[in-house]
Amino acid sequence: MEAFHSFWSKPNMSRHDGNIVMGDDEILVMILSALEWKKHNGKIRMVTDSDGAQYFRQKGLYEVWDEVDTTLDSIAPSTDPFLFWAAGKLTALKHSKVPVVMLDTDLIIWKNLDEVLSGKDVVTAHAEQLYPDVYPDRSQFSLKDGYSFREEWDWNVPAANTAFLYIASQKLRDSYILQAERFFASVNMEGLNPVTAMCFAEQRILPMEAACEGYEISYLLDLEQANAQSVATHMWGAKQYLREHPNERQAFCRRCLKRIEEEFGTSYSL
Repeated sequence: MEAFHSFWSKPNMSRHDGNIVMGDDEILVMILSALEWKKHNGKIRMVTDSDGAQYFRQKGLYEVWDEVDTTLDSIAPSTDPFLFWAAGKLTALKHSKVPVVMLDTDLIIWKNLDEVLSGKDVVTAHAEQLYPDVYPDRSQFSLKDGYSFREEWDWNVPAANTAFLYIASQKLRDSYILQAERFFASVNMEGLNPVTAMCFAEQRILPMEAACEGYEISYLLDLEQANAQSVATHMWGAKQYLREHPNERQAFCRRCLKRIEEEFGTSYSL
């Protein structure tokens, strides 16, 4: 099964005075994510833009993936990298041939998923409860004239965490991306929380659109298993902790380097 990572450089550069800045721990987890996917499941691409491709080339990381492409150069310059920081993922998905797995760079899959994905139309990492600080009521969005939410959407459907997304239906992929792009273009940005904006477009629209189109979402993990690491390790919450504890970050990086060298016979000097 083919997968892709994505890295749209603009959100990163907007936070670091026009430079791409990635911590060693982030880079090493990204390397492990790609190598473990190739070991257990198949090919993996990095979908990025020209600045991202140059950064990975300078870091000596091109061989981590089977292919590095610059599809994300096609993102409209008007797309706000602060509000829609994950637009690169959706653009990469839009231009990918399905079936495909969209894999966050901070998520590592430790086993073969053929049996898990067999016969499924769409699989996400796990369901998410509709906490109002992340997924506010639709009345909280200020929308431009001419846009309305799809009438058929069921607003009680749980959100879906797309750190992992397997999608086999081109019809669902296209309708999901279309609705996300309509939202991007029609929401008033002033005063909008970037977390709620992007999480709505990426993780709320997908399950509502899937239900409308007659697709059942399956999950890689149950909510109770989301912190278990036998199938997957997701670094989302741990990244901030490592930033705040440099000694533990160094120890974590040493463990990653050791695992990469022992398991894959490859060493990296970052």
